[in-house]
Amino acid sequence: MRHTLLPALLGLALAQTAHAATPEPKAGVKFEHNNWSLACDNTRTCRAAGYSPEEPANLLSLMLERAGGPNAPVIARLRNGEGDDPAPTGALRLRLNGKDLGPVQDTGEAEKVLLKQAQTDALVAALPRQARIEIIDGKGKAWPISDSGATAVLLKMDEAQGRLGTPGALVRRGDKAEASVPAALPVPVIVHGKLVAPRSTDAALGKVPALRKAMIASLPTPDECTRLSDGEQDEIEIQRLDASHVLASTSCFMGAYNFSSGYWVVQDKAPYQARFVTSDAEDFDRDDAMLRGRFRGRGIGDCFSGHDWAWDGARFVKSSEFTTGQCRGVAGGHWQLPTVVSTVK
Repeated sequence: MRHTLLPALLGLALAQTAHAATPEPKAGVKFEHNNWSLACDNTRTCRAAGYSPEEPANLLSLMLERAGGPNAPVIARLRNGEGDDPAPTGALRLRLNGKDLGPVQDTGEAEKVLLKQAQTDALVAALPRQARIEIIDGKGKAWPISDSGATAVLLKMDEAQGRLGTPGALVRRGDKAEASVPAALPVPVIVHGKLVAPRSTDAALGKVPALRKAMIASLPTPDECTRLSDGEQDEIEIQRLDASHVLASTSCFMGAYNFSSGYWVVQDKAPYQARFVTSDAEDFDRDDAMLRGRFRGRGIGDCFSGHDWAWDGARFVKSSEFTTGQCRGVAGGHWQLPTVVSTVK
């Protein structure tokens, strides 16, 4: 018995060491109030997006972005999206509380295309109190961006970044030292694990009743994969990961415009010891050893959420999580607002 246990314990220790080498990125903060939304990622970068009023609706959105750490500046972007609702045309100008702040353009998510710093500073100063934000189009028509919810969202941003009571806070300023603001965190690096070649016997594992039972037993709750836990006999697909483990997957949910599958890392021999990964994915790409899921917030496809996991040789590590913001009629959504970021190489 002793000689049987020692190799098993050694294998467990090695697996734990491999897992410790790639810590799971901790998801950031999500918050929404009225016409404003917030997403802060695991590096302490926060992005706050504001939209048009519900009535009259338009396709404009404003995003304020700030990295973590003392004295970090706020940058701003504007999106004039494409969709069925009205949108401004021609040369655009920004007007704030009746004051013309000069020309602006659709910056999208381009890294180097931003609002001018003076425009951003004026917006940041006005939003926590009262901000009548308007984009004036080439015909002189005013298109509003709502300030409803901005104060609560910017206060939450200050809280998430540890800025409350400091001179650099956006809402609740004070004389607490700016140096007390927590530093930005580094972007986690995940190193791809190599996959071994598939085996001719792999597909047969998907038909083994004991493997299916092991998958069901590993579910945190039955709701994590209702089709499997309800006894649906959907096919179990098998992908070879390493010399002794496979990735097993099967359908979990099917809806009008979304579907998802569940994924498990499973030993290729009894008792299988299935480890549940997620039911928030749609496919596995062997080329880059990634699990991915993209889901519509509603049928017209004007808002999405996304999740990615990378195989690091021992487990799947969440490498990305994001939404595209509120569902406001823009095809594909206005922005990418991450709560988990990483570099996968």
